[in-house]
Amino acid sequence: MLVAIISDTHRDHEVLNKIIHKVKNCDYILHLGDNIEDLKYIEDRANNKKIICMGVKGNCDYSNIVPSERIVDIEGHKIFMTHGHNYGVKIDTWNIRRRAFELNCKICLYGHTHVFGINEENGSYLINPGSPSISRDGKRGFVIMEIRGEDVRPYFVEI
Repeated sequence: MLVAIISDTHRDHEVLNKIIHKVKNCDYILHLGDNIEDLKYIEDRANNKKIICMGVKGNCDYSNIVPSERIVDIEGHKIFMTHGHNYGVKIDTWNIRRRAFELNCKICLYGHTHVFGINEENGSYLINPGSPSISRDGKRGFVIMEIRGEDVRPYFVEI
């Protein structure tokens, strides 16, 4: 199972077109907000009707339809998705880690900082795919997470 994790795309169609070519074989695309409508752009152009797309809104999204956080189950792995701005992630990740723990989610996905990071501790993951369009750490891209049974392997994909 391949899961693309994308955040903070900010309507950059040049970047979105590059992402489309890299996610065509994914089973899921998860967008963590800040221009959540970009998920529809990717979905419409990926030409893979089997891709399941889900997202959450960020601080730059004003949809009343899209939730600000969501829990998804992929292959028995509970995943907490949020943009992160409601948890103060630019200061530290304590609050978002606590929330994932409260929800019994071993995988926590967030964006907002535009800084890539994968942290694993005792089988729990905290993943920020960074931003493919407005990177604050020089890494423009997103994360693909491969799930095979109990095995979870997230890795960075450069744009």
